[in-house]
Amino acid sequence: VPTDPEAYSQDHAVEDLYQLLRHVGIKEAYLGGLSMGGSVALNFGIAHPRMCRALIVASAGAGTTDRQAFLANAQAVSDRLLAEGMESVAADYARGETRLQFLRKDPKGWEEFYRGLASHSAQGSALTFRGFQMKRPTIFALEEKLLQLQVPTLVMIGDEDEPCVEPAVFMKRKIPNAGLAVFPQSGHTINLEEPDLFNRTVQEFLTAVETGTW
Repeated sequence: VPTDPEAYSQDHAVEDLYQLLRHVGIKEAYLGGLSMGGSVALNFGIAHPRMCRALIVASAGAGTTDRQAFLANAQAVSDRLLAEGMESVAADYARGETRLQFLRKDPKGWEEFYRGLASHSAQGSALTFRGFQMKRPTIFALEEKLLQLQVPTLVMIGDEDEPCVEPAVFMKRKIPNAGLAVFPQSGHTINLEEPDLFNRTVQEFLTAVETGTW
């Protein structure tokens, strides 16, 4: 993984995606992501709206509310990653308040999620916290840009993903052509917790955009 802290930022991720699409010759795309990927999709849409036929922004916006507590926690997790390693941190992170719903619904799937998380690079994860999560603008800070965003947008959220609920409602209210899908009794990982509902919701959105009924 990159060791340069400057390689870890939301702007860097947006630029990487832009260069990738250009390299493979894709001029316009349906773009979606979840969590940090949702933030990248949203900010890509803001930066390059003509390249986006539609946006899917799922479980995004953590750190928008209670900002100081978020920053303090991100710094603490980053420090702990470097001091203790990935497996120790992953054991607690995977049992966080917004992931317990996944554990309850699908223990086997949650275990696979945890093993994947524990295999990540501790250094890369720490730098992601410091360079990406702690430095990106909040959803509230994007208000003027959201008001100008004309790309059809589906905002998706689990109703128990507390850090992301208010940002999701904010995006729905500010983006002119946005809809909001709320998954009941669901946490942060809605694509894993409710895969059938997630896929069906995305498919219905894309169909509506394609047929001009969104």
